[in-house]
Amino acid sequence: MRTDLKILLSTVALAALAAPLGAAAQTAAATPAPDETVEEIVVTALKRSTTIQTTAMSISAVTGDSLQKLGATGLQDYFRSVPGVNLTQGQLGQSRVTIRGVQGSGEATTGLYYDETSVTGPSGTTQDPANNAADLNLFDVERVEVLRGPQGTLYGGGSMGGTIRVIYAKPDSTQFGASVEAQASNTDGGSQGSYLKAMGNIPLIEGKLAARVVAYTEDRPGYIDNVKTGAKNINDSSASGYRAMLGFTPTDDISLVLTRTHQKSQADDLQGWYDRLGDDKTDSTVKLPLSTEMDLTSVTGKWSSPIGELTASSAYYRYNMLRTVDFTPQYKAYIGNAYGVIGYQPAYLGAWNHEVRLSSKGDGQLQWTVGGYMELRKDHIDSNTVLTSTATGLPYSPMQYVTARYINTNVKQTAEFGEATWSPPQVEGLSLTVGARHYDYTKTTSGAGTQRNMLTGAAPAAFSSQTAEASGWVYKFNASYKLTHDAMVYATASEGFRPGGANNIPGLNSKLVVYNPDSLWNYEAGLKTAWFGGKLTANTAVYQIDWKNRQTSALTADGLYSFITNAGAARIRGVEFEVAARPITGLSVNGSIGYTKAELTEDQANGNILVDGSTGKKGDRIPSVPDWTASASAQYVWPLPVAGLNGLVRADYAYTGDMVSTFRPNYVYYDKFGGFSTVNLRAGVEGEGWGVYAFVSNLTNAEGIMNKNSGVNYQDLQYGLTPRTVGVNARRKF
Repeated sequence: MRTDLKILLSTVALAALAAPLGAAAQTAAATPAPDETVEEIVVTALKRSTTIQTTAMSISAVTGDSLQKLGATGLQDYFRSVPGVNLTQGQLGQSRVTIRGVQGSGEATTGLYYDETSVTGPSGTTQDPANNAADLNLFDVERVEVLRGPQGTLYGGGSMGGTIRVIYAKPDSTQFGASVEAQASNTDGGSQGSYLKAMGNIPLIEGKLAARVVAYTEDRPGYIDNVKTGAKNINDSSASGYRAMLGFTPTDDISLVLTRTHQKSQADDLQGWYDRLGDDKTDSTVKLPLSTEMDLTSVTGKWSSPIGELTASSAYYRYNMLRTVDFTPQYKAYIGNAYGVIGYQPAYLGAWNHEVRLSSKGDGQLQWTVGGYMELRKDHIDSNTVLTSTATGLPYSPMQYVTARYINTNVKQTAEFGEATWSPPQVEGLSLTVGARHYDYTKTTSGAGTQRNMLTGAAPAAFSSQTAEASGWVYKFNASYKLTHDAMVYATASEGFRPGGANNIPGLNSKLVVYNPDSLWNYEAGLKTAWFGGKLTANTAVYQIDWKNRQTSALTADGLYSFITNAGAARIRGVEFEVAARPITGLSVNGSIGYTKAELTEDQANGNILVDGSTGKKGDRIPSVPDWTASASAQYVWPLPVAGLNGLVRADYAYTGDMVSTFRPNYVYYDKFGGFSTVNLRAGVEGEGWGVYAFVSNLTNAEGIMNKNSGVNYQDLQYGLTPRTVGVNARRKF
C-alpha cells in the first residue's frame, strides 16, 4: 500500500509542480493582500463560533497557512509556537502533551481532538495512555486550536490542563479544488527526508454533495549512529496515510460529513542516545522496532433547527501499536553479554465516542450549550520480555520469553454537560458564564501472567480483575467585561478532572490496586486588546492551579514495577502573553512568552507506597515542565519586479526552558535538561496558487534535549531535536 501510494503521489506531484515552473511569468498573481490588520480567526472552542479576541479564555489558533509556512506535519512541529505547551518526546508514537505544567502519569491531562473526536492511546502495562498521544498528519488542516486551562465542562476528563483541537478542511460542493505539496531535505550527520502530499476536492452534486480526499507519505531522517554495530542513521522513520471525507448538504440547514482516516508510522530501530558517547550516539546491543497504525471513522451531522444548532457526532477508532523497550541493562546480571533483552509489547485499542449537543443561535443576550457524551473503550497489551540475538539485535524466532503477561482495560464514560452565558442589558459589555458537567465512569482492568520468568524463576501471576468507578460534578464560572470595543477583561474559575482506575501488578498491595480520580481548580484573569485600528493585538493571562489527590507513578517494593496511586498535591502558577502585529503591508510579526512554576505542595506519600529517593516532597518541581517558553516569528511578502510574482522571507524562533527529570534533587537519577533555542528560516517565490521555497530548520544545530532517562545500569538516555536540516519545498493549489 505504501509503495503504491508513493508512486501515485509522485506522479501527481511532478505534474502539478511542473505547471507553475513552466508558466510563472504568464501567471498573473495579485500583489500581497493588504494585511494591515491582524486576522480575526474564527474558532469553535466554546462549541459555537466566536473569534479569538471575543472568546473569554486563553486560546491560540494556528491556521493551515501558518502550519504550511512552519513546515509542520505533526504535533512536534508547531507546539513550540504556543506558550505554555510542551511535548515530552520519546520514541515514535510515545509522546506526552502537557499544557500549563499539568503533567503526570495516567489518563491524559490534555485533551486531543481531531474534529469532533477525542482520541487517546493504549493504556499499556502501567495504565498510562497519556504517553501515547495520537499524532496524525496536519496536511489540509483548516486550523489548530489550543485551549489553555481546564476544559472540564465542555470537554470532560482528560482536559485538565487544556485541549488541542485539530480542525480539518471540509468538502466543498460548489467548486473543484486540488493541491499538492512536496519536500526534500538533508540533515547534518544524518539521512535525507522527504514527503509528498495531495488533496482533491470533487463536487459530486452541485451544491449538495462533495468528496475531499487527502493522501500523503513521509520519510523522516535518521541521525543516530550505533557505535557498537557501525550502523548509521538508525532512527529514521516513515509514515503514510489518507483521509477521505464525504460532505452532504441536502438543505441550507442540514449538513452531514463522513470521514475516514488511516495512518501508519513505522521505524526499524528508534533509539535515543547516550551523553557518554557523544551527540547522537548509542551502543545498544538490541534493535527497537516500533510501529503505530490508526484507523478512525466518524460521522458528524448538523441541523440549524428552529430552537438551536443541533450537532451529533459518532466515531470509532482503532489504534494499534508495537512498542519496544531495551531491558538489557536491567538484566545484565542474569544474561551477561550472551543476549540482549527487550520488552516486546504489541497493543491495540478500540473506542467508540458519541456526542450530541444543542447550542443557541444568533447573538442574543443568552447564549447556551447543552449536551451528552459517551465513550466506550477497550484496549489490550501483551507485555513480553524476550531475548534478542547479539548478532542481529532482534528477537529470536520463535521468541524466547523471559516473562510474559497481558492486560486488558475496559472503560465506559458518560456525561451530561451545559454552559450558559448571559449578557445583562443593564450593564453593557458584561457577560456572565456558568457551566457544569456530570460524569460517570466505570473502568475494569484485568490480566494474567502467561510465562514463568526464565531468569528469576518467579511463577506467572494468576488472572485477576478489578473495577474502579466514580461519578461527580465539575464546574466553571466566568465573567468578562468589554472596557472598550478593542479591550476586554475576564476572570475564570474552572475545574478539571480525569478518571481513576485500577493497577494490574503482580503482588501489589491490595490497598493500592484501585486509585481515585484527581481534580484541580484553575483561577485565571486575562486581558485581550487590539490597537491602532487592529494592526496590533496583545493578550495576556495570569493563573493559579491547585491540584489535589494527584495521580502519580510509584514503584513496587522490589523496584520491578511501576504503578499509579494517589499521593500529594501541587500548585502551578504562571503567566502567558501573546502579541500579533501587521505594522506595514506584507509584514506579519507574532510573539509569545509563557512562565510556569509547577511544584508540589504536599509530600508524595501515603501509608502504602514505597517512599524512596525519587518520591517527591513539598517544594519539588514537577518533572518535564519547562519554566519558560517563548516564540517569535516574522514574515514579509512583497511584489517582485517580475509581473505576478511575490517574494517571501520568514524567520521563526522558539525557546524551551529548563526542566528536571525527577522530583528529588538528591535522587541518583535526578538531572536537568532543556534550556535551548531553535531558529528556522524560509525564503521563496510565490505566484497565484503556487510557491517554491528553500528552508533551514534548527539553524544553530541545537541539541534540544526534550527527555532524559536514567535507571539501573544505564545513565542519561536522551531524546532531542533533529539536527540542522536544509531543504526545498514546493506547493501547488488549483
